[in-house]
Amino acid sequence: MKVKKSVAYALHALVYMVRHKTQLPVTTRIIAKSEGIPPDYLAKVFQILNKSGFVKSVRGRKKGYVFDKQPEDISLLMLIEAIEGGPIFNECFLKHCECGGTRENCDIYSIWVNSTKQVTDKLKNTNIESVAWSHPDHRFDSLPDSLELSVK
Repeated sequence: MKVKKSVAYALHALVYMVRHKTQLPVTTRIIAKSEGIPPDYLAKVFQILNKSGFVKSVRGRKKGYVFDKQPEDISLLMLIEAIEGGPIFNECFLKHCECGGTRENCDIYSIWVNSTKQVTDKLKNTNIESVAWSHPDHRFDSLPDSLELSVK
C-alpha cells in the first residue's frame, strides 16, 4: 500500500506535538524546521488536520496549533484517511476483473478483504499518543529523496 508523503509529514507533525505538549501552541514553521519538512507543504497539511478536527489554530500573542482532539483519540486510520481523502481500502485491487469480486466466487477477493481488514483494524486501534513514544527520531531532510513510503 502506498500512501502520500503528506501522511508521513502529518504523522511526524502530530508526533512532534505529542512530544512537546508543554510547549503548545506551536507553529508549523517550528515543526517544519525541527522535522526537516518543507514549511509551505506542512502548512497545507495542517489545513487538512484543522479541517479534520485533529488540531485547531490559536490566535493572539502565543499563536500556533494545539490539539483539538486528544492524541489518544486520533487513530492512524483516521489520520491516513483524512490526508488521503477517503478510505484506503474500499475496493479489490482487481476491480477491473470480470469476476464480480465476491468472497464466494473469487479466492483472491476473499484474501484481499481479509488482509485489508486486518491492516485496517490495526491502524484503527493504534493512536498517535502511543506511536509518539515508539517512533524513532529522524528528520526528513536526512532521508534519501527516492524514499518510497509503503506499508508492508
